[in-house]
Amino acid sequence: MTSEVIDIFPAYRDYLQPARFKVAYGGRGSAKTRTFCTILTSNVLYHGWRVVCFREIMESIADSVYQEFVAEIERRGLDDHFEILKTEIKCKTSGGCIRFSGIKASATRLNTQKLKGFSDFDAAWLEEANPVTDESWRALIPTMRKSGSEIWVSFNPENPLENTYQRFVADPMYPPEKDGRAYCIVKKINFTDNPRFPRELQDDAELMQLSDPELYRHVYLGEPVADNALSIIKPMWVQAAIDAHLHIDGFPMTGGKIGGFDVSGGVEGDVAAPKMQDPNAIAWRYGCVLSGLEEWHDENPNAAADYAHGIVMREGLDTLHIDNIGVGASVPGELRRLEAAAKAKAISIGIPFRACRYNGWTASESPDRPDREYMPGKTHGDMFANLKAQGWGLLADRFRNTWQARNGLPYDRKQLISIPSGLPLREKLAAELSQPRRESVNGHMKVESKKSLKKRGIPSHNLADAVVMAYWEGQRSATISDEALRAA
Repeated sequence: MTSEVIDIFPAYRDYLQPARFKVAYGGRGSAKTRTFCTILTSNVLYHGWRVVCFREIMESIADSVYQEFVAEIERRGLDDHFEILKTEIKCKTSGGCIRFSGIKASATRLNTQKLKGFSDFDAAWLEEANPVTDESWRALIPTMRKSGSEIWVSFNPENPLENTYQRFVADPMYPPEKDGRAYCIVKKINFTDNPRFPRELQDDAELMQLSDPELYRHVYLGEPVADNALSIIKPMWVQAAIDAHLHIDGFPMTGGKIGGFDVSGGVEGDVAAPKMQDPNAIAWRYGCVLSGLEEWHDENPNAAADYAHGIVMREGLDTLHIDNIGVGASVPGELRRLEAAAKAKAISIGIPFRACRYNGWTASESPDRPDREYMPGKTHGDMFANLKAQGWGLLADRFRNTWQARNGLPYDRKQLISIPSGLPLREKLAAELSQPRRESVNGHMKVESKKSLKKRGIPSHNLADAVVMAYWEGQRSATISDEALRAA
């Protein structure tokens, strides 16, 4: 048949050359889906390509880009060349086809056998690829093994911790070129690259930019930020806390040395194929200034306690709040033993010993001092579902208070927070702080569970939890330092 003349916007012309990976990301109205659909339809029609369109989980054909291909075929008047079936599209002219599949059969189980059936396909397209997990990528990429096969990826970033964003944008795993040819083409494409950006969306973008600049950057400029309406700690508040002690007059530069220790949840996965465990994390502050962050892997909670105790001694912490749920239950006892041993050694060689208060912190417990007024007409017990929600809520108040101080609004000088710009792991912490969403249970605030975050492709926020505990100022806790000193 005679080739058509197809108008491909300049921003997309790089994708017309062969490459192993072709990645387009950005905001709404950039024509990513329609353009990829146009190019792939042409490759099926003129070159007999066999294309599979993946989603992380596809419960029905309605979850796929099936309808986009149907619309493309109708728009171009190609009905005579394609046979549109209920779950597949075949090209009668070239013998090519377009199929649709989920990478996973469920949130925890890969479609391993089904994936193997696509090993001789020419291309895989992952639309809305932001939730695709590391496990799914590691299964899918080697599946596409046909010589010259390509992997097309399009998505609007949701948050900076998602594996797809990390893999292709934040910390790219693949070189732009290999052996003198294009290998991984990654482009950020926004509505500004779409010459036919509809007036309706332009009006919406302009209004959103005025009313909610942060949401505008996410929706229309493709910036990976937390959901502005649901995030407990908003990214702009975290940004306002960077070097706040250098920008706010009279910032308090004294106070206690307090830390928080989030104990790893252990190794994930089954015995035959375990995955990397969540890291342990510790954070400490001096007054209102966050002074340090560390994370490390230790499968043994007691070994993790030993490492944390070394940091406590090195930094001279006054207090350490410890996550004592699950595997962390044994950690307070181990710290009690280490504290007693350290004191005995100090006494034996005649040097002063600085004791640290070790406080157990049980996130699932009811709020601390629930009858205290949180705001007019509402107590802490009215506001928060549990201790974790209270801790996150009070830390969010610190960040909002700091944002107010940086923006000339009234603020409480005692409830500030500053994160030094040179602090190791600062960027990872900033990303973790803005990810958990605010949930409501019978009118009480609750923090989105790590299980729910995992379903969204977001890793555990261990550093953020450690910071929540480091800034905790509640009274109820299981203090163990006195017992430790008596045991010594």
